[in-house]
Formats: sequence, structure tokens, C-alpha cells
Amino acid sequence: MTTASRPMLRRLTATVGVLALAGACLASGLDRVGARSFAVAVSLPQTVRAQSHRPVSQLALATNRPQAALTAAEAAVRSDPVDPASTALLGSARLLLNDFAGAEQAFRVAAAFGWREAMTQRYWYTAALQGGDYPRAAERLDALLRTHRNLPGADTLLAALEGEPQARAALLARLAARPLWLPTYLRPGPQLDDAALARRSDVLVALAGSGTVLGCEAVSPWVRGVLQRGNRASAQRVWQAHCPDARTAGLLADSDFNALGRGTAAPFGWTVERSGDVLIRAEEAQGEYRLSLENRSAFSRRVLVQSVALAPGRYRLRGVGSAGVFAASLACGTVPAMPRLVDGELAGEGQVLRVAEPCERLQLAIWLRPTPERVTLDRLTLQPL
Repeated sequence: MTTASRPMLRRLTATVGVLALAGACLASGLDRVGARSFAVAVSLPQTVRAQSHRPVSQLALATNRPQAALTAAEAAVRSDPVDPASTALLGSARLLLNDFAGAEQAFRVAAAFGWREAMTQRYWYTAALQGGDYPRAAERLDALLRTHRNLPGADTLLAALEGEPQARAALLARLAARPLWLPTYLRPGPQLDDAALARRSDVLVALAGSGTVLGCEAVSPWVRGVLQRGNRASAQRVWQAHCPDARTAGLLADSDFNALGRGTAAPFGWTVERSGDVLIRAEEAQGEYRLSLENRSAFSRRVLVQSVALAPGRYRLRGVGSAGVFAASLACGTVPAMPRLVDGELAGEGQVLRVAEPCERLQLAIWLRPTPERVTLDRLTLQPL
């Protein structure tokens, strides 16, 4: 080799080395991208897959192809044997193939790597439930919800602990510690049906009964949500259990309008329906409030609405105020319509209301007829006849 050719050889060798390093970096980068992207993962050749075996297995599990999921999970374990996600995928694939012993073995290995892998915790949560070990099941579920605040299917997992007395005791012990996921537990999402709302309300009442009173602010989201769904009875039980200083007395909440006047209305109370031709104002005198109202339209207007829990029967609604201008109506599941026939004078001897059949979503409305001047209303009472 001539002296002149040696520098060219060194440059060629260096170029080859740089290209080889770049190729390795590219393959590693594509593999890392494939670990987060199904589309990239399935397009990578087997020779550069390591981390990206996991999303391939996940996709196969999601599309109910257990054998393909198993093949990819085994490759993931070979490529990255200490990653808990790899062994969890292996356990899930074996479970779908009815290899229960193999699944348990894989999930035992995955559990040894830590508590953050959701598939592993779900497996051991189910195993604890099936074995009747409710404290251990609650421990597993707590770990799941602490690390995955928005865990899909969390309400289904919780339902298994909420419904059975011994399981509920284990759940109450976890709730008493006020875990980080408690605010999420206190939000009644649309995925909860009426039975689930009632069941969770029972749990919250039992929580207060066991000595953990969360307070008004903490349970307000739950109470308001349940109340909006029409289950006033459940909402009221939770409110009175966790906010004892703000108990609702009698069949009406805020019957003297003081909470409305002070702007401290609880989840229970009056909803004011204002419009351009209706004036509603709370007037204060010596710490007490009454409503001042005016209806400038040519028609009766609904001005106040409240959710109520009334058994079938006859009731008398009576208030102190201007006579001849107020009327009330009831409706189940809908906003009450204007009453066509009125039995009695609301701001006088009282108006008789009838509840024909049980209703969990009963609404009471107060209507105001057209008024030439301002009128007043105060101190309502609702009593069964």
C-alpha cells in the first residue's frame, strides 16, 4: 500500500464506522418509537425489534389474537426480560390461551418487578377476590388507582368491593386513609347507572358511620351529581352523613330562603329561574331573608324549582307572602309544567299537592302570575295531609 493511499483508507474506515453507528442509532430509535406506536412497531423488521415487541403483543391482545400476542410477548421477554410490561403481556396471552399455570408464573415474575404495571395488578386483584382475600384485593386496587387515576373500567373493579359486606369493609379501610384517588371516587360520571350510584352512596354513608366524615366541600361534587341524576334520597343521605351541620330539615330545603339570600346554597335548595321580564331578589332584614319578585310578562312564569323526595299522598304547601299570585306544581323526571287547576291558596291557607306514585326524580316548582307591582314570598312549609 502506498503512502498516499493510507489516509484514504483511514477515511473510508471511519466513514464505514460512522455509517454503522448511525444505522444502529436509527434502528434503536425506530425501536423506541415502535414501543409507543403500533403502526411503527408492526412495520419494523424482526432484526431491529426489542422494545417494540410489546405494542405488537398489545395490539394482538386487543384484537383477540392470543397466539400472535403470545409470540410477540415471548419475543419481548427475550429482548427485555426485566421489564414488567413484557412479562405481564406474556401472562395475559397465556391467560387467553387457558394456560392458567403459565399465566400465574408470568404474573408472579411481573409482580416481583413492582406495583405499577396495570395488567399485573388486575390479575392479582381478581385472584384475591376469587380467593376471598378482600384486604389484599383492596390493596391491589388501591395500587392500581394510585398509579392510574383514569383507569379504564375502574368503576367495574370498584363495584366488586362495594357490593359485598366483607369486601366493603376492606374498601372502607382504604377510603378512611383518604387516598389520592378519593376525589375521582367522589365524581359520579355518566358511566355509573342508578344502581351504581345508590351502591356508592351506601358506601359513603357507611364511611361516615365508621368515623371518617369527609366534610361538605369534599362530598359536594358527589351530592350535586347524584341530585342532578334525580336520586335525591341518596344524595341527601350522603350530605347529612358528611355535612351534619348543614342538614336539611323537613321536606323542603332552605324553606326560609336564607341560604339563597346569603349565597351559601347547599346542593339542596332552590334553583332560581330568571328571565328578562321576571325580577327575583332576596331582601334582608335583621339577618333574615325573603324573596321580592315581579313578573312583567303577560303569562305565569316558573321562578323557583327544587328536587324533593315525597312518598305518594297529599301534601299542603304554604308560604307567607302576597296572596293570589303564587302557585305550585309537581313533575316526575321532567321540569314541572304550569298548573291548570289549583287546590287552595299557596300564600294563605296553603295549596294542596298530590303525589300519585313513587318517583325518584320529583321536582317542585313555584310559579308567579303576572304582577302589577312587586310581591313577596317567605317561610314555606310542606306537610303531609
